Parts: sequence; structure tokens; C-alpha cells
Amino acid sequence: MIKVPAAPASRCSEPVCVPSGSSDGSRNTSSVLCNLEASDLTIRGHGDVHKPVIDSNHPDPGVLIQDGVVYAVTTSGDAPDAFPIMTSTDMVNWKLSGHVFPANAAGRPTWAVRDFWAPEIHRISASQYNVYFAARHKDGTLSVGVATGPTPLGPFSDLGAPLVHTPGMGNIDASFFRDGDNDYVIWKRDGNGAIPPVPTPIFVQRVINNGTTLAAEPYVAITNDQPWEGPLVEGPWIVKQGGMYYMFFSANGFTSPKYAIGVARSPNITGPYEKYASNPILHRDADASNPAGFTGPGHCSVVQTPHAKQWYVVYHAWHNGRIGGSNPRIMAVDELAFDQGDHWPHLTHNRTTPSFTPQPLPQV
Repeated sequence: MIKVPAAPASRCSEPVCVPSGSSDGSRNTSSVLCNLEASDLTIRGHGDVHKPVIDSNHPDPGVLIQDGVVYAVTTSGDAPDAFPIMTSTDMVNWKLSGHVFPANAAGRPTWAVRDFWAPEIHRISASQYNVYFAARHKDGTLSVGVATGPTPLGPFSDLGAPLVHTPGMGNIDASFFRDGDNDYVIWKRDGNGAIPPVPTPIFVQRVINNGTTLAAEPYVAITNDQPWEGPLVEGPWIVKQGGMYYMFFSANGFTSPKYAIGVARSPNITGPYEKYASNPILHRDADASNPAGFTGPGHCSVVQTPHAKQWYVVYHAWHNGRIGGSNPRIMAVDELAFDQGDHWPHLTHNRTTPSFTPQPLPQV
């Protein structure tokens, strides 16, 4: 915020230009129309985004913007408090505001034993928010669960049984999309975890009862059939723009430097989807030795700010040279736009790699 002091007992009725400073240290000149009485005027400044926005382990960010607050819920693995909920008002400055499943909370899934992965919070109504997540079932199979709560911060209660469970074959990375009067869940069949590995289709399936019950049959939206995708596609997220459904997804193993983000689109939410010929749209830095750069960007959310109508991709990545093991997958943000010509999305800084120089502050 920028605060402009008015001179004591001063009056003005025309705009004046005054020097101003932002809390991030940037300087600017602002045109201000004073009130009839002298006062201090506070206006919103325009700072910069420096990566990472969270420089600690916050993989697979699922992002929701609601009532001026940005919520990001992330993978927690086997931590006692499952799925940290981070909040922000600008996508840059974040704080821990709770957990989906605190240790020993009554709402924790009794069917799940470990591997709490890839959560997302979605608004269902003014009084219901659903968290879709993956966890390992007691029978050893990764499964998709759903928990419901009255606010984005919960408290959340699991349904008591998985939403998607296939004995012997994992299902992970669930997302949700509301299309008019119809709700859909989107998830990945974890074929790369099979022995031997098999393809990894991403399914789209209608859900009813406020997103808590599967209906009809699943449609195969995409599978890993491009060389750059390697053994898998995962982490789906759908947005609708210009009458088309855009599915953002990640490909290759998350510990691989080749992990990257691609996009496909369709006039129908259930597909078939056409993959962008220039995929991936976000991949590792060409110079892996750049200490300011990032490797393996992936598992993203794509959100639009309600007032400025700006699109942003929120994703995790590794610091260059610090991949795997106990190294953190940091959280990063880049602005996205849909091309006015071919309508495919692209990063606004005109690169296909994570930005590592300051970018304009999101206007949430």
C-alpha cells in the first residue's frame, strides 16, 4: 500500500502528482485527487513478484480465489497435519492458516493410511467447499477422496469412503469443474505405478450430490502419447475460455528435470481433446546451471482474478541443481494469457520457462 500525506490545513480540488513509495521499496509518481479536507490518502501500489512466492516444500498447489483471499492447499505426504492451507491477498505474501485434516481431527479419512497427495479446494455453494485429494487406501491402493466443509478453511470431514477406488490400480490427482448445471471430476489413472507400467489416462466423469457421487461412465480425455510426455500425464486442471475447455496437465516424472506443463483443448468437456502442437508451454530453464532458475515446473492450478480478469498459473518447481531427495518443491506464479490469434495460452513474459526476474504484482 502507498500512503500519501497531505499538507496540514491544505485544500485541493484538482489532481496533483505526488511521489509515492510502496512497501516493497519501489518508487512511483501517483496522480491524486484530494478531498476537500486535508487527510492522508492510501492507495494500492503496484509491486513485483519475485520467485519463489513460497520457498519451502509446497508441491501440487491447488488454488482457489474467494472473496479477495487466495487459498493454496498442497501435498503433505505423511505429515501428521495433512494438507496445509496457505492464504494470501496478493499471491505473493502467504501465511499458514490451517490444515484440511489436522492430526487427530474427527474428519480425517479412516480409510487412508498415508501418502496424502495433490489436494484441491473447490467452492460448491456458499456453505459448502469440497477438497479432492489422493491418499493410500488400507489395501495399498492410491485412491481419490472427498471431504466437505462450510468454509475454505473447514473444518472438513471426509465422506467415509473413497470417491474413486480401483483395487490394484491407483487413482490420483483429482480436480473438479462446474459446467453450468453439471459437475465433473477429473483424475489420473496411475498406470506408471503398475508393474509393468501401463499408459496413464486422464478421465473426466460427471458427479452428482454436490460433487460427492460418481455418475455415468468416465471419458478418457488424454493419455501419454507424445514423446515429451514420457511415462505419464497427470495433474489435470480445466478452465473454460472462449467457448473452449482447456485442460492443463503435467508430464514426465516429477523428479525428472523433464517434468513440464502442457495444455489440450476441446469444445466439449468430455473431449476429445487436441493437444497443443507447441507443448510444453512451461518447462525447465535451458541453462540448468543458473542458480536463479528453476527445474521441473509442474502440477499447476490456473486461476483468473475476479476483478482484473488476469490469468495466472500457480505451480511447483525445483531450484536448479537441487532436485529430488529432501530438496523442496517451491511454489511459483506466472501470468498467463490466451493468444488473440490461435487462442492457445502462453506465459506473458514471452518465455516457456519460469520467470526468475521480477514480474508485475497480481491484482487480486
